[in-house]
Amino acid sequence: MSITKSYNKHTNTYYAYETTYEWDDVRQKKVQRKHCIGQFDPDTGEIIPNGKVGRPGRVAKTKTEKSQAAPARKAGQETDIAALVLRLSKIEETLLMLSEEIHGIKYEVGRTISGI
Repeated sequence: MSITKSYNKHTNTYYAYETTYEWDDVRQKKVQRKHCIGQFDPDTGEIIPNGKVGRPGRVAKTKTEKSQAAPARKAGQETDIAALVLRLSKIEETLLMLSEEIHGIKYEVGRTISGI
């Protein structure tokens, strides 16, 4: 197992690979396997590792932590929510009126076309 460096001319970056050689019974020859371990900085000579190696384990929360995690709403947030609900109801009314108007126009156009 060795570390090799390779240059990607499309992204203009160097990458470091962990290279291993394995025997392939089907081909009857040695096969190279490469695994990218990160970017290689040619100026400093160090390898910048790839992102996550593995998914971190979940930490189970207790019931008291769950209840403390839910923040209580402040008075200002309640008024903001009420204003947003009112705004949403006005938008829904406008949408309903426009939908009815579109339906009426389609009906008139259909009558006009069929009458021709």
